[in-house]
Amino acid sequence: MVLLMSAESLQARMPVQIEGEASRDYYQFLFLYDHTSSPGQLEWTIHPLYSTYESDEKAYDFNTVLYPIFYEHGTNYWRKWTFLFLFTGEDRYREKEKQDSDLFLAPLFYWGYGNTEREQYFSIFPIYGRIRNKLGWSEIGFVAFPLYTNWSHRRYSAHSILWPLIMWGGDGRVRSDFRFLPFYSRKLHRGSYDYKSVLWPIFQWGSTDLHKKDPRHHFMFFPFYARKWSDSGDMSSHSILYPFSLVAWGYDKQREASEFRALWFLYQDIEGKNPYISKRVIFPFYASYRYGNEELPYQKTMDFYLLLAGQLSTTSNSVRSEYDFLIPFYYNHDRFYPRENLQAHSLKVWPLFHYYDDPARGTGWQTISLWPFPDDTMDRIWGPLYSIVEWRRESNGDKYFGMLFRLYSQRWNKDENHVFFAGFDYHDAPRRTEFLLLGGLLGYSHIPDEEGTMRHYLNLLWFKL
Repeated sequence: MVLLMSAESLQARMPVQIEGEASRDYYQFLFLYDHTSSPGQLEWTIHPLYSTYESDEKAYDFNTVLYPIFYEHGTNYWRKWTFLFLFTGEDRYREKEKQDSDLFLAPLFYWGYGNTEREQYFSIFPIYGRIRNKLGWSEIGFVAFPLYTNWSHRRYSAHSILWPLIMWGGDGRVRSDFRFLPFYSRKLHRGSYDYKSVLWPIFQWGSTDLHKKDPRHHFMFFPFYARKWSDSGDMSSHSILYPFSLVAWGYDKQREASEFRALWFLYQDIEGKNPYISKRVIFPFYASYRYGNEELPYQKTMDFYLLLAGQLSTTSNSVRSEYDFLIPFYYNHDRFYPRENLQAHSLKVWPLFHYYDDPARGTGWQTISLWPFPDDTMDRIWGPLYSIVEWRRESNGDKYFGMLFRLYSQRWNKDENHVFFAGFDYHDAPRRTEFLLLGGLLGYSHIPDEEGTMRHYLNLLWFKL
C-alpha cells in the first residue's frame, strides 16, 4: 500500500534528528542549509543533498544523500546502508570475529568479508557465486546458474542441475530429497512429512505432521480438484479448479475454523477461533481482516474500501497503532509505545499539509507537502524547498516559524530570539547579541570572550575583530 516505509519505522525509534530537553544552538541559510547542536548531539542538512545526525550517548549516526536514494545508519558495532533499497550493505563488529561486512545488489551481486572463512564469500549472478548465511542456508553456491547449484545447512546438503528441474539432497539419516521434473519428485523428512508428485504439477500427494497424533494428508489432480484431510476427520477441505478456486470450502475443528472461497480471490469468507481470525473479501469493493485473541500478545485488524481507503490497527507488546488512509490524499496515524509510555501522531493531507506530534521530536506542521506518502524524514529534508509556511515546537520547548521557503524564519524560547531573513540573522539572548550577514561575512557581535568578559566585535569575512 505505502510504497516507501519511513526511515523512522525502519530505525525502530532510533533518533534521526536532535531530541531531548537540552538547550540548542541553531543556524540556517534560507532553504539550503541548517545546523543544530546540543550537548552530545549534532545535526546538519544541505537540503536536499545531504544530511547527518550524530548522538554521542548512543554512539549512533544517521546519514542521507538525496534521500531516499541513499541512507545509512549505525553504531560502533553495526552499520546498514541502502541505495534505492536495492543495493544494500551491512557491517557488524563481533568481539570474537571482529569485522564482518556484507554488500548486496540482490540478486546480481553479493560480497562478504570478515576475519573468519565463513564470513568471506563472493557472488556475481548468474556466472559464479558462493554465499554464506543467507536465505536460511549456511552456504549457497552456483556455476552458470541454473546449470549447477548447491546449498547446505548443518548436515543437510543438496545439489541441482538446471534448477529447479533436477535436484537431489539429504543428510544421510532423516531427510532425503529427489526431483526430476516433471516426471517424479519426493521430499521426505522421516517422522515429519512425505511429499510426492508425478507429472508435476498434475498429480501431487503427501502427508505431514506424521509425528503428531493426527497426521494430515493432501491430494491434487491439477487443476481440476484438490483436497486436504486429517486421519481423525477433524480437518477437511476441497477446491475445484485449484488454485483459481472456482469453489473452495473446508473446516478445521482443532482451530474451530471454516473457509469458503469463490472465483479465486474475488469472494472469501474465513472464520477461526484458535487463534481468532475473520476474513471477508468482496473484491474490489470491500475487504476486512481480524486476527488475534485479546489474550494473545499480537492483534491486527484491517478494512479496505475500493482498494483506496481503509483502516489498519495493530496491537503488540511494543506498539499500539491506528492508521486511516485514502490513497494518495489522506493519511492519519496514531501510535502508542507502552514501554516508553509515549504517544505519537502524524497526519498528511496531500499535497497541502503535513503534521506530526511526537514527544521525542516535538510537534510541527508544514504546507505545502509534495511527497504523497507518509515519511517524516522525506518532509524534513525536502520540505524547505517547497514549504510555504512551517511551524514546530521542539521537544525542549523551542519554537520555530518559517515562511516563503524560509525567506523569513524565527526560532525562539523564553530566554532568546533568533530571526533569519534573506541571509541575515539576528540573535538576542542572555550575554549574546549578534547581527550577521551569511553567518559572519559581515556583522556585529556582543558576546563573552575566552575569560567571560562581554566584548564588542566587528565581523568581517567570518573573522571577529
